[in-house]
Amino acid sequence: MKTKLKSRSAETREEQTKEYEFKEPNWLDIPDSVVERLKNQGMVLRWIRISLKGEDDYKNVGAKQQQGWVFIEPSEVPEMLASSVVMDNGRYENCVVRGDVALAKMPQGQADSRTGYYEKKSRDMVEAVNQQLMSQNDSRMPISNQSKSSVTKGRQPKFQS
Repeated sequence: MKTKLKSRSAETREEQTKEYEFKEPNWLDIPDSVVERLKNQGMVLRWIRISLKGEDDYKNVGAKQQQGWVFIEPSEVPEMLASSVVMDNGRYENCVVRGDVALAKMPQGQADSRTGYYEKKSRDMVEAVNQQLMSQNDSRMPISNQSKSSVTKGRQPKFQS
């Protein structure tokens, strides 16, 4: 059985004609290796806002910690240290920080429970609004509710060059 070998010039030509897709870097991206490693440990990750307009956001941090979020230590994510700051003093000492947010983790089961709670709360609110709307129904001017909910991502911002 003969195998056809490619010449070095053919390989170079393929490299030159290969299409690349440019993605604008997102400073909040967490490397896939970090996400997978912590997922295997049963954890989910999230950035938590620690300051707002240059002031510590105690209220937000306190609320997130009450929900069960715990700040990640630098030893848990060594591959992120080149692109992040590790606070060496103050309230957020030994936290992995980018700008005004710090990286935190929570057990997967607890995060799923939290998500389910807020989804149910949202459904209950929509149902209450719909019931209130329908209670105002009058046979002379009937109300029909054919609304449907959907979630869409916003457009990417475009700035003038």
